[in-house]
Amino acid sequence: MAGKELHIVWFKRDLRIADHAPLRAAAEKGAVLPLYVVEPALWAEPVQSGRQWDFLCESLRELNRALTALGQPLVIRVGEMPEVLSRLADELGPIAGLWSHEETGNAWTFTRDKRVSAWARANGVPWTELAQHGVQRGDPASKDRNGWGEAWDRQMRAPVLSPPGALAPLDVTSDALPAAADLGLAPDPCPGRQAGGRVAGLRLLNSFLEERGRTYQKDMASPVVAFEACSRLSPHLAFGTVSIREAAQAGWAALARARAGGDAPDPVFARSLRSFLARLHWHCHFIQKLEDEPEIEWRNMHRGFDGLREAEVDEVRLVAWIRGETGYPFVDACMRALNATGWINFRMRAMLVSFAAYHLWLDWRALKAPLARTFTDY
Repeated sequence: MAGKELHIVWFKRDLRIADHAPLRAAAEKGAVLPLYVVEPALWAEPVQSGRQWDFLCESLRELNRALTALGQPLVIRVGEMPEVLSRLADELGPIAGLWSHEETGNAWTFTRDKRVSAWARANGVPWTELAQHGVQRGDPASKDRNGWGEAWDRQMRAPVLSPPGALAPLDVTSDALPAAADLGLAPDPCPGRQAGGRVAGLRLLNSFLEERGRTYQKDMASPVVAFEACSRLSPHLAFGTVSIREAAQAGWAALARARAGGDAPDPVFARSLRSFLARLHWHCHFIQKLEDEPEIEWRNMHRGFDGLREAEVDEVRLVAWIRGETGYPFVDACMRALNATGWINFRMRAMLVSFAAYHLWLDWRALKAPLARTFTDY
């Protein structure tokens, strides 16, 4: 690496080259090593599943093809992030900068990021994290949440970033992607799972905005027709194969077309598109809650409910619920659809958890891991 500054772009939940601010910024500074780290400890977490791993692998393979076309393939390493960075520094020499998007994950990823930050400080490597959603990072008490929506709109209306023109090739080896079993993931048959990768994500976005989404406002609540009427973008937003800014700007353009309508406006489609855009706001709004109060991952938001259920987890009821064998046909049908496809619409997600908490009297913390594993978009 003599004569070249090495900048590492750490891909996490942003598996694309378009609208990728860290990739663009790093490419303007020097040589770029695009890196994805498979962290066995992360995949050992009880919320992870084979369907999520399969979607990720498909997305990584497509990302690798896109980066290879720019000149430098994606480098895969298996291990814990600070140790991987140390090994790369030993192999390649000084690291001039570490770049990534901000991530609002769970307690495990937050703790991991603190370890990476400590490594970066100890080794004199500046770590630059850039926003990719409408989530605002910083002291929640200093934020005016009344202006949150306007700030979201400003960020989403900023220009979509094009990929770098080219990346200089580096002589760096890449590990093979492990098999799911190598990470300790149980067999996870999901015959209706959505395909990973940016091509599939853009295809969904376009078909929704051109045709499928016309009855979205009316049909998104139905567990039957929502499979077709909803955008189905959620796993692609979760893994970042499509940016939320791309989705928002495409949605605004489609709304303008529906309002103009050529020979005749389409008010039905326009109302549906407004609902879709509102839910893109919701996407970031709910992540913001976790960003501001990460402890709600494991504690009641209302502390008056502390101690209500914690000592009583009925395993028989819990297993019946997650398998769709409670004897309540509507509940069981929704859960079986979720198990078979990795997806169910928003209102049925709320119904499944409400039923488990109120009717089956199960502590919501006991629901978290088995339910998270069913969602491809977790």
